[in-house]
Amino acid sequence: MGNIFSFKKKNSSKIEKEDKIEKEPLKYFLPNFVKDTDIMVIFHFLGCYLFQGIFSAPIEDKLTNECCKVLDVGCGPGTWLLDLATIYKSTTFFGIDLFPVYPTEIKPSNVEFTQGDVLDRLPYSDNTFDYVHQGNMLSVFTLEEWQFVIQELIRVCKPGGYIEFTEPELATNTGPILTRFYKALIDLSASRNVNIRISRSIIEILESSSTVKNVEYKLSTVSLGIKRGGRAGQAYMDVHDGYFLNEPMPETLCKFMDLTKEEYLKLFDDAKKEVNNGIAPECDVYRIWCQKR
Repeated sequence: MGNIFSFKKKNSSKIEKEDKIEKEPLKYFLPNFVKDTDIMVIFHFLGCYLFQGIFSAPIEDKLTNECCKVLDVGCGPGTWLLDLATIYKSTTFFGIDLFPVYPTEIKPSNVEFTQGDVLDRLPYSDNTFDYVHQGNMLSVFTLEEWQFVIQELIRVCKPGGYIEFTEPELATNTGPILTRFYKALIDLSASRNVNIRISRSIIEILESSSTVKNVEYKLSTVSLGIKRGGRAGQAYMDVHDGYFLNEPMPETLCKFMDLTKEEYLKLFDDAKKEVNNGIAPECDVYRIWCQKR
């Protein structure tokens, strides 16, 4: 592949403070989150807010007027699917995840969940789904695995159907303490052959594929923390905190940073103070979609 930075930016928007964008009518608002809310749920609502929609691919008419099939790969607790299932009742929604954290009993009748691993090949026939979605998997796959995963998503999508990704990037303009955490995370990822900044690689993989067309993306930027980013910035901070504080990340990164667990937690608290005291890291979130030929 060529240079992963050699693409044109489309449909980009920048959100620096919530009260700035709330001067305009919004379709999606950020709910009040409690501290222990699952970070995947927070990321779902944050994505809806930043892009003012649950999805961006031009699939609305089909979901509304036809009996479609939709797949969410790496569905987690199923929040994305459950939101859509209550709106598009004639569509059947399928979710698959390595861990069965999704609801198994209390759920809409048009939602089905399956436990499985995309790396073992999706348990669906070719050309099954009208729309395939995957999100927040930036640190999960190696670049070689991403190639396979993307081809699997394309395989199970019908010709003319859409594939969509929503992925965050590491913040830029970080202070020295947060930069130390990021360096450790990048080193850890490199040791596993994982590119932690995957969004641009996804775009290039899609643009170089002969099996898809009409590759598009939106980019939204939010300032980390409530001081500069408002409630959107605080929501991203909650996702950010969960990523670095939920096990096994602290135990794993401690080794790369040569810290005890106690020192790690204290240093991360200092990183949060660094953000809250004026340094304003900016976080990009990409929503990428394409159409299968």
